[in-house]
Amino acid sequence: MPDAAYRLSFTTGGLLRVEGAAVAEMLLSAPDAATARAKAIASNVVQQRSAASTSRVTREVLQRLSTLPQPGLELLAHGAVDDGRHLMWFAACARYRFLRDFGQAVLRERPIVTPADFDTFWNLQSAWADALRDATVSTRIKLRQNTFRMIREAGYLDVDGQVRQAQLGSAVVAVIRAADQELFLSFPMDTARLRAVAQQRGR
Repeated sequence: MPDAAYRLSFTTGGLLRVEGAAVAEMLLSAPDAATARAKAIASNVVQQRSAASTSRVTREVLQRLSTLPQPGLELLAHGAVDDGRHLMWFAACARYRFLRDFGQAVLRERPIVTPADFDTFWNLQSAWADALRDATVSTRIKLRQNTFRMIREAGYLDVDGQVRQAQLGSAVVAVIRAADQELFLSFPMDTARLRAVAQQRGR
């Protein structure tokens, strides 16, 4: 697997659900992504304190949202908060192979997830991924912190590290199925729930 599969640029920002909903609204109303980006930056819909942060966060959100089909953008912009959390976790996993693999190998497989589990996963993956092996200690710490922040903001992890099963609504299921149904495996769902989701129809 090529090292490019592991982009390590998700060091800040968390799940970005609120920001994602705001930018999704821009994408739906603008004629193209470039126009939406310009408007989002000009109006600072991501609510950052500096121009540099506004540009950086807007770019990051747009990169994640590029993984969503049109119905996903509409659901993110106008749907329920919980739907938005699930969609932004999906978008993060679709954008970042590291999160996709971590969700499948660790989050879905364990009843409790701790920072030590992250480090074990990192060490195992670094056997083939130069991007992980060559990363600085500070980058690894930032990625660990932000990974756990995303998982908590998505609602999949409580304060004690207990994993909570993802409760995906039918509209979210339809979006994921249309975009990349293999990513269902990156959500914390046991086999029975995953089977039920596979049989579920989008509304």
